[in-house]
This record gives sequence, structure tokens and C-alpha cells, in this order.
Amino acid sequence: MALRQLLVRPFIALFFLLWIAGLCLPDLAAARGSKDIEILQLINDGRYDAARELLSAQTPSDADRAFAEARILKVQRRLREAINAFRLTLQIDPNYIEARRELAHTLLLNQQYDAAEFHFKALLDIESNESLREGYRRFLIVIDRNKPMGVTGHFSLIPSTNINRGTTQTLFDTTSGVFVIDSDSRASSGVGTQLGISGYFRNRTGPNSRVTLNWRLVGTHYEDTIHDNATGAVSLTYERVSEAWQWYVSPFFSLTWREDDADFDTKGARVGLTRPLSNKYTLYLSGSHEYRNYQNQVYKNGDYSLISLSLSRQINPSLMLNGGLAFEFNNTAAPHLRYYGRKVFAGISKSWQGGLQTSSSAEFGSRNFVGDFPVLASPRDDTYHALSFGVSNTRIEFGGFTPRLSCSYTTNESNVVFYEYKSTECLVSISKNF
Repeated sequence: MALRQLLVRPFIALFFLLWIAGLCLPDLAAARGSKDIEILQLINDGRYDAARELLSAQTPSDADRAFAEARILKVQRRLREAINAFRLTLQIDPNYIEARRELAHTLLLNQQYDAAEFHFKALLDIESNESLREGYRRFLIVIDRNKPMGVTGHFSLIPSTNINRGTTQTLFDTTSGVFVIDSDSRASSGVGTQLGISGYFRNRTGPNSRVTLNWRLVGTHYEDTIHDNATGAVSLTYERVSEAWQWYVSPFFSLTWREDDADFDTKGARVGLTRPLSNKYTLYLSGSHEYRNYQNQVYKNGDYSLISLSLSRQINPSLMLNGGLAFEFNNTAAPHLRYYGRKVFAGISKSWQGGLQTSSSAEFGSRNFVGDFPVLASPRDDTYHALSFGVSNTRIEFGGFTPRLSCSYTTNESNVVFYEYKSTECLVSISKNF
């Protein structure tokens, strides 16, 4: 009962914090709300002289004139000149917030990500209009996805009802008799702490391609230290976009240290294709192949492959559905650990008014093993299903750290009782981009 309260109460509190924040804050404003909306429309229509005449009729200040000329340059896609003109406007009037907004956006369009990030963060500090603040946050997300380098740190709490994915059974019926399952092989609950840092370096190799180096280092600690582990990983991804396809190829390497001496390294490659079928439907195809090498458990060494095909449907700008199927192949040195599996999955993600974002997914799968399991007269046969849910709010941050809550429930059924288990696990994390 004490563990259940420990697991549930913090998640309920965080969920309602995120939910209430999303409902209480107003929606994104569609318009700037400036008095010169008509002048802006004339500029957007390319009627520059008419815009200048209308502005002159309003007895504008020097900053107003400089701002209008900067807007004209921006519409003409003369971005570098527009940036200088917006900066001139701010030199004339440092409190001209519309010029700072336009400067930040023009810097983003010109791919000057660090400078754009600086101004959008400055706008967050001075802007009182919450709808516009939400727009700044979205631009910061775009910058984070496109700037040439970045680092992210995170800290997480991981409460789990079954850390080790131990069995729920107590007896093992074999061809040699019935045995009592050791306590170390049964489900063990607890709360882990995780600390991680990751980063990337991106370089454009052409107008439609880029290369990205990704790296991460993550460590997880539990009160029962036998479950402690740490992983370091690095990958190099080449991406290319054409009119019909977006594809990537990514070789990778990872090394995992485990307190229970089950250390292993993995090397392989991933490939993926994305094909828009229409404005609403997108097709995804991905595959990976890797070799896993265990230092102290060589019978687990071998190849692992995964192929996935999925389809997404954008219902509206804030709601997306997806679903698909996947096949996996595990070819280990030990025949009883070799298997082929398949699964189907589906998910939904929703962005709500006020910055609240939710996602949920479900999957069902099975794994058929090849060799007979030791002390049994048949191969192992597993089926599993998993449900997951995540919630976050783009408007909530603490000193630059943003919180997120995700939970999952997994059930695995097997004819080998060692692998019959249930697990409810959550991840309460805060992260920050540096």
C-alpha cells in the first residue's frame, strides 16, 4: 500500500498541474493586434508605395519608418538587409517590441539559430501576451530541431512495480520436476533515479541533405544496486529530402554497463524512408540491424533485426493518429534464445489549447522461439501487450527546465513461467536544452 501511494500520488499531482495549466491559459492568437495591420497587409500584397503613403498619413516616428522598410525587405526575402533594418529600428527605439519579434523571426528564416534563440528567449522575459509567448516557445522548438549543435540534460524518477521484469509465479514445472523460483527471479519493485546528457552536431551537406552526429550518456541507479546500469551511445546520421521522399541512414554504436555483470555492446545501422501520400497521410518504413556482444554471457551474442511499417493521419493541425506493424528477428548463439516476432501498434497525439500535449499508444505482439528451452520439451512462446500515456505542457518551466510525465503498463505471457510478468512503470522527468 505504501508503494502504491508512492507511485500514484506524485503522478496525479503532476498530471493535474499540467492539465490545469493547459486549460486556464488562453489559446494562441492568430493576429499580431498591431494598429498598423492595414499597412502590413499592403506590404504583404507587394503594394509598397501605398503602404508608405498610408504610414506617412499617420505622422510616424523614425522608428516606425525604419520598421516599415524592414518589413518590406523581409517580404522581398532580402533577409540580411531586413535583419540590419530591424536592428536599426531597435537602435532608434529599444522598446519597439514588434521590431524585436520580427528580428527574431527573420533571424530564424535566415538560419541564424543562436541569434534567433537569444531574441525569442528575451521576448519570453518581457512579453505579457500569453498567446504570443506560446508562439515564441514553438519557434524555440523549431530552432532546437534545426540549429547546428545542442546539448540536453535530464533528470528522472522511475517508479516501477517490476524493475527486473521478474516473474509473477512462484513454481517452475519442468521435465525434471517442480522447482521453487528464487526470489531474485521474481518481480521487484522500487524507484530509480536517472541522470542523462545528450547532444548533437549537424552539418548541411547540400540544400536537401545534412549529416548529424548524435551522442548520449545515461545512468540509472536503484536502492538495490544490482539493477544499476549506464549506457553510452553514438550515431552518425545522413538525411536527404526530395520532393517525394525523405530518407536517412544511421550507423550506431552503444556500450552498456550493468551492475549484474551483464555488460554488452551493440553496433549496427538504421535506415528509414518517409513518403507523404497526401496532405493528411504519411507512410513510414524503417529497419535496423545490429550485433550484440556480451562480455560475460557469450551465449546471448548474435544479430538482431527490426522492420517497421506505419501510416499516420493528420486529422487536424492538433490531432494525429498512427498505426502499423513490425517484425523482429533475434539470432543468438544459444538456440533457445533465438526467436522471430511480430507486433501491431497504434497511437494518438493531441495538442490542446493552452500548451497541453498528450499522447497514448498501444501494442500487441508475440515471439516464437526456435530451440527447446532447457529442462522443457518445447520452445518458449510469448505474447505481450503494452499501453502507454504521456503528458506535458509547453507553458510550464522551472528555471528553463520543462517537466514531462509518461507511464506504461506491460503484460508478458509465456509458457516458461520465468518470463511471465506484469509491469507498471512511470517516468517523471525534467529536461533543459543548453
